[in-house]
Amino acid sequence: MTDGSRDWMWASLAGAGLLGIALLIVFVIHPGASNGQVGWYMGLLPGSIVGAILTGAVESYLPRAQSIVYLLSLLVASFLWYVAIAFVIVKVVRATGLRRKG
Repeated sequence: MTDGSRDWMWASLAGAGLLGIALLIVFVIHPGASNGQVGWYMGLLPGSIVGAILTGAVESYLPRAQSIVYLLSLLVASFLWYVAIAFVIVKVVRATGLRRKG
């Protein structure tokens, strides 16, 4: 396995973990009051913006599929966001040599 493929693997695992933590915080812990929850929701799940845009786009074509389109786009866009963040962190750690030698 090359270093590049390992980087994507680690970033994908970290992205899945971060998305799970974000979902846990937003839907189980419920931080903040009712106004604060909107901020936490938008901040931790940035795919909600993409979901709202796509839901508006399919509203006239597939009215029954709005919730499915919203949920899938929320999860996919948020996962890709967290994978991108984790990938940058993995690359920085590899470039600076901060990882353990073993």
